[in-house]
Amino acid sequence: MSKKIKEIIIEKITYKGSQSINFREIYKLDEKRIKLEIKSDSYDQQCYARAYLLKDEKWEPIYSIPYSEMNTSKGLCYHVTYRSNASAAEAEFKSDIERLKKYVEKILF
Repeated sequence: MSKKIKEIIIEKITYKGSQSINFREIYKLDEKRIKLEIKSDSYDQQCYARAYLLKDEKWEPIYSIPYSEMNTSKGLCYHVTYRSNASAAEAEFKSDIERLKKYVEKILF
């Protein structure tokens, strides 16, 4: 039987860039610190979904989803609802957040 690893959220934020809406979550998984970054840009090639591990006070990449495999839509910054309220877009990142967390746990534990 697998042990349930405790997750504690340190920060969770969805914010607007110049031509993007971005999601960032920093959390503690067991004793490891993980950072997720997802970007919905107006251009496909500038979108990304990445996971990092804090190691020796530096964020080291541990997993990423290629932009062509992401479920987060590109161009969220042009959506009428999100233009003035980027935090309302958080649900748009859900599928990629779940995939990043799934693989982070598989890789680290």
